[in-house]
Amino acid sequence: MYKTGDVVCDYKIIELLAQGGFSQIYKARSPDGSQVILKFPEASLLGDLATYERFRREVSIGQKLNHPAIPRAITFMEGAEGVFLVLEYIEGIPLRTYISEHAPLPLNKVLTLADQLADTIEFLHKNGVFHRDLKPENIIIGPDEKIHILDFGSALLEGSRRVTWRWASNTFGTPDYMAPEQIQGKRGDSRTDVYALGMIVYEMLTGTLPFHGDNALSVMNQHLTAIPTSPRKFQPSIPPGIEAVILKSIRRDTDERYQHVSEFRYDLKHFAELDLSQFHLDPEPATGGLLTNRQIWVRSILVFVAFLVIAALLVIAGYLMKHR
Repeated sequence: MYKTGDVVCDYKIIELLAQGGFSQIYKARSPDGSQVILKFPEASLLGDLATYERFRREVSIGQKLNHPAIPRAITFMEGAEGVFLVLEYIEGIPLRTYISEHAPLPLNKVLTLADQLADTIEFLHKNGVFHRDLKPENIIIGPDEKIHILDFGSALLEGSRRVTWRWASNTFGTPDYMAPEQIQGKRGDSRTDVYALGMIVYEMLTGTLPFHGDNALSVMNQHLTAIPTSPRKFQPSIPPGIEAVILKSIRRDTDERYQHVSEFRYDLKHFAELDLSQFHLDPEPATGGLLTNRQIWVRSILVFVAFLVIAALLVIAGYLMKHR
């Protein structure tokens, strides 16, 4: 853990911005005087080859993309201090904070933000990148009201190989915006980002999400089996066309969702002209029914045991790398 004033490879730490289970993020000043972001892997993961590969991939993806809503990945640093990323610093507030302070947001505001998000995601997909971790915490609203999408640590570059133990970071992340196929351990594609985008639009309009639970496993189970609550039950003023677009974007079956974010974007823009008879708005059948409390408890124990095994393997791998 670094403190204000520490210098790491000529970068001077200004403040700690965030600390999670997989990384620590700092604002820092670069040698040329500009502000940047330094992203360090969590110390317990320093010996993990998958974490190393994940950071390398995040830089390669960031350097591949050139879009005003995507911060530049400046470089990947590797030295005596360990490995870390240097990323462009974006001024603004997280969409999570904005939602907490202002939701439910006015329809026009939501449509503006959603269109910007869809435009950026469409750009990603055209360049063979699937974000796979879209959520309000990873979206910044700048002083100019423009959005920026952050954190490509879980992104998939089309054609890239699967990273060992990659599923662990996805499974133990925030489950609220995870598509069912992610929960089932699949890699995900453009429709995975469409699902998350639909959830974000739902939350901006209503101030809540369709699925709630006492723990992550309960929420994940609902993504797989439960019928999402109609957003108009929370906000009756939401136009039926907007509701239809949202519910189509968060269908469990990937084939019943929008196949491309451009389709979602078009329908959102033209919601008043949609033929709602073409939308399957009937409740989805619960595939296999909801899990019982005992089943959820058993699955929670199994996931916890799996997590302990993975943690032990990471510790062993780190020890072996340090003493080889």
